[in-house]
Amino acid sequence: MPHTKTTILLPLLTLAVLAAGGGLLLDYVNNLTRDDISNNRRAATLQVLRQIVPGPDNNDIFHDLIEITEPGYFGKGREVTVFRSRENGDALGVVYYPVIAEAYNGPVELGIGVSLDGTITGVRVMREQETEGLGAEVYQQKSDWILTFNGLSFSQVPRDQWNVRSENGYFDQISGATITSRSVINAVRNTLDYHHLAGDNLYK
Repeated sequence: MPHTKTTILLPLLTLAVLAAGGGLLLDYVNNLTRDDISNNRRAATLQVLRQIVPGPDNNDIFHDLIEITEPGYFGKGREVTVFRSRENGDALGVVYYPVIAEAYNGPVELGIGVSLDGTITGVRVMREQETEGLGAEVYQQKSDWILTFNGLSFSQVPRDQWNVRSENGYFDQISGATITSRSVINAVRNTLDYHHLAGDNLYK
């Protein structure tokens, strides 16, 4: 039986429709997955940052924010979000995130909470790439080293002492990870420097 144009084109059209439909379905699933991953990552980030928020606050801190770019304090081209903590409209302090410390194996992302008077309410490592057993000890799940900053300010530890103890500074260093320790200390110190410079402008 001879093939007509219709009998030849019909299977081709069917395949084309199925391929197009499959492509659209795949895009839809990818978009859903991408949104889920993004939302889960955001939720996890906010949960950790909540641990270091100056408080007790009663504002919607995760929508009360500003974006800053200050190359002299946070690195060239790096944008930092400043989450603002308030109680009944009165400023309590802020959380800076992400603050990047250039460690031995790559960047370490920090969240840094600072009260209105310049006291650190907490520092947390949000992401790091350090070697297990060495620089990875900076991560709060691995050791308590990062908690060293809690409650500190320049009035308690003068600015020129914000270094590792082996270099005449105030802070102990992570064993075998002097570079990472020094980098995190510097990042926290620079954040305090900016906090004092910015003052009330952070809350406008």
